[in-house]
Amino acid sequence: MLVEAPARGVRVGGVTVAPGEAREVAIALSPRPRRASRASSRSGPASTAANPGESAASIPAWVVVGLKPGPRVSVVGALRGYETTAAQAAARLAAGLDPAALMGSVVIVPVLRPGGKLSRTGRPRRAWRFPGDAAGKRAERDAFALFSNIVVGASALVVLGVPHRGRRGAVVVHGRLTDPRVRRLARGSGATAMLPAATKSHALLAAAAAARIPGVQLSAAGDARTADSLARAARAVIAAAGVLGRAEGVPADAGADDPATATRQLHVVAPSDGFLETDVMPGDTMRARAPLGRVVPTLPGPAAVVSTRVDGLVVEAARPGPVRAGATLFVMLPVPRSADRRPARPAAEPASAGTRSDGKMRVGWVEYVALPSLDIEHLKAKIDTGARTSALHVARMRAVDTTGGPHRRPILEITVPSGGRGRLPHRVRAAVHGFVMVRDTSGRTERRPVIETTLKLGTLKRRIAVTLTNRGDMLFPVLIGRTALGPGIVVDPSRRYLLGKTTVGQRN
Repeated sequence: MLVEAPARGVRVGGVTVAPGEAREVAIALSPRPRRASRASSRSGPASTAANPGESAASIPAWVVVGLKPGPRVSVVGALRGYETTAAQAAARLAAGLDPAALMGSVVIVPVLRPGGKLSRTGRPRRAWRFPGDAAGKRAERDAFALFSNIVVGASALVVLGVPHRGRRGAVVVHGRLTDPRVRRLARGSGATAMLPAATKSHALLAAAAAARIPGVQLSAAGDARTADSLARAARAVIAAAGVLGRAEGVPADAGADDPATATRQLHVVAPSDGFLETDVMPGDTMRARAPLGRVVPTLPGPAAVVSTRVDGLVVEAARPGPVRAGATLFVMLPVPRSADRRPARPAAEPASAGTRSDGKMRVGWVEYVALPSLDIEHLKAKIDTGARTSALHVARMRAVDTTGGPHRRPILEITVPSGGRGRLPHRVRAAVHGFVMVRDTSGRTERRPVIETTLKLGTLKRRIAVTLTNRGDMLFPVLIGRTALGPGIVVDPSRRYLLGKTTVGQRN
């Protein structure tokens, strides 16, 4: 008879967290000298320092230990203190981990900065040089303490980061892809693209690799939805490392659809000073000579069109606004057309499989759609001209707040499909614009809430009204009615997927 070994506690920051617990611990750093003006006003941790003129410093971490034995994964965000999206993703990841569902343990450090606080000025602090030195200067001792508590003893390392400040970015995974262990973690992340990791000898990933600990870096930047996407990617890596079981909703074929892999990046720069106007989002695939945007000069004159010379996947995009000549506006990965898994935007307006000679777009009775406002990248949708309203499948919904103003409407927290293969459903919030009575195909009448969201169907992009209901027993999670299509759409009831797979990257 086989007997399963009991789970063991995890010791971090001098504290042992028992199996089945999730708690905050503090990783102690070397004492900091106190300023005379603040010495008298500080209390608490400052009083623990051996020297009255010094204050104790620490970095908070969240430790989750499962009830079953297994590997340990460490997750670090905001390495230099300014990566807001990474810190948000780490915090949301920590809040979503249940000790009862883990087979092993997870150590999460949202901000690798004394006190666990983000930079007030938004400027990056000096980078730690890992693995540090226990007998060196204060910074070297701190790096050694962090490396010993976070990396040593871990089976895998996940670093959360952001692209260059000021640019939005889709979820991209970096790592030593020549290592099969790293490549397996990268494939399981569900990221948009995989890139080789930068070779910085004293970086955290490089120091972990020298200690034979596989690690990946996940980078993304944007708003709260981007942080959610980054947290889901980190959760997928944790599942790929064997800490999360299949019961947590990670399918067996997760990661089978590999991210795009590239060995080089293309930088598209601003041709002149001015103001950037663009609707290109990270995650879009662009064809050669397709316009990415335009730079409007500060003085009256023609705008300069920004385009790419080759087919590529946009992984970083500058925000609309003022730019300087020579500044990087877009970072792209070359994608051969034969290997392109996403529909590329045309360079001009030629007739295609989805365009008729009269200019109307031809669609099949089943198409892929995207709902960017709800962070849904692509879903199969039934195009039903017999239905007046559109409908979206939601597994759960509950009222959490109300809007302001004279017309107070409820705000719902809804669980919607993520749209990606092997990706978990996610929760979003949306304001209710009204309620309608809808009669389904079986003749039953249901009162449904209505929200407004953005529909992306091929080249069509517009705001539509969508009713929310449980379509778990239906074949398609989205139904697009005739009011959402408009007069420029012609439906071919004998064809499907005339527009390919509509996708949308991380939105600002």
